[in-house]
Amino acid sequence: MAIQSGEELFLSLLSDSHAREQHMAQFWDQLSQNVQDPEIRNIISVRAFLTKQDASNLEKCFQILGKQPSPPNIQFYQSMADNFRRQFDSIQHPGMKALYALWAIRTVQNWAIGEYMGLTAMADAVGNRAVTNLLDHTLADKVDFVATTRDFFRDNVRQAIGARAAGRAA
Repeated sequence: MAIQSGEELFLSLLSDSHAREQHMAQFWDQLSQNVQDPEIRNIISVRAFLTKQDASNLEKCFQILGKQPSPPNIQFYQSMADNFRRQFDSIQHPGMKALYALWAIRTVQNWAIGEYMGLTAMADAVGNRAVTNLLDHTLADKVDFVATTRDFFRDNVRQAIGARAAGRAA
């Protein structure tokens, strides 16, 4: 479909983000079942839950706009999730699997933050304050998640890599 206007571009990107949220919610659910560390499994489960809420917020945006999502282009996201899955499956050590799962979440969340920054600016330009507020709320969720898991992620990296380095030195 040829995009002819800024509004069509906005709706196309919103559709892609909606499909990505749905796809990633399933991915996080599957990933959480394969992580042994209960604390990290809970973080991944919470991310899956919040991602489902984010998808719901995007559905509400379409309702407010009186539009339907266009066919999404999620090949990139599917490829990214497939790559994450392959890498995760190739890791043998449970602690390294958990660390990789945290890394994957942070990678996707940082990508999504950029998406939502753009979508929020576009919604504001389109002039729909309700949609802008919903997107802003979803953006804040992503930023908050990254901020609140920052120290936990760093501590787990130090612990996992430090233990592996100490084992090699011994």
